[in-house]
Amino acid sequence: MKFGAHVSISGHIHLAIDRAVAIGCECLQIFVGNPRQWRHIEYAAADVALFREKRARAGLDPVVAHSAYLINLASPDDAFYARSVALLIASVDGISRLGGLGVITHIGSRMGLSREEAAARVAAALRVVLDHTEGAMVILENSAGAGGAIGGTFEELAAILDALEWHPRLGVCLDTAHLFAAGFDIRTPEGVARVLRGFDRTVGLRHLRAFHLNDSKAPLGSHLDRHENIGAGQIGLRGFRALIHHRVTRGLPGLIETPGFDRKGADRRNLEVLKRLRRLGPLRARSYTRRTPKHN
Repeated sequence: MKFGAHVSISGHIHLAIDRAVAIGCECLQIFVGNPRQWRHIEYAAADVALFREKRARAGLDPVVAHSAYLINLASPDDAFYARSVALLIASVDGISRLGGLGVITHIGSRMGLSREEAAARVAAALRVVLDHTEGAMVILENSAGAGGAIGGTFEELAAILDALEWHPRLGVCLDTAHLFAAGFDIRTPEGVARVLRGFDRTVGLRHLRAFHLNDSKAPLGSHLDRHENIGAGQIGLRGFRALIHHRVTRGLPGLIETPGFDRKGADRRNLEVLKRLRRLGPLRARSYTRRTPKHN
């Protein structure tokens, strides 16, 4: 697994590359606009060219965008729904111009709709986005499953992909903090293997495109989305070591959205923790099973 972070695009978008390099990123996630506004931003051709040039020189791969937090692809409010679709289209167009892999997006909330009604609206929204864009992917992020949030189970993710006939430009990003809060126990090698087998049976590993690597401040199954620094939360170093050395995660990007040990956002220290776990290699076989006491 290669490691990166979500970094700021403040000032000029190409400065994100400098920030990523400064903290030791191997891949990169950015916003392509203000995550809390509907406004679409069109970047100057010179800034786009400089971004691509710096990115190539730094060897950052892949680069992804995260969509705005406002987006709800299941909203029952038609005006809000239309704005969500338009903003996701703009995000896909933006990351395509930058030569990125795709846009990772929260799916949204049912807001009183049935699961079937919400899934139908999400599928319809994604079909419009895919029909009006090209190149970059739309990568659906799992949720912590709070309230009506969509994507807290693998079955919900699979239903959306299936409704779109498993479109080749659709993928999935698994957020470790969201997984844990949704009830998926990834604290041990056994737990990691069990969760990934379940994902493969339900969704299919070929659709897994990225991880968000975040420890969880919230307990298992709490449905609370509370990110913590790597090893400082409920998942712990053993779980992350098992995940990054599992055979199916090789080559995938692992992007941190951690609060930072200085509480100023994603930082070099979190990435260094992950790189140290990578250097350590997989846990030895005897660590995979709980020892049982000998009986006389």
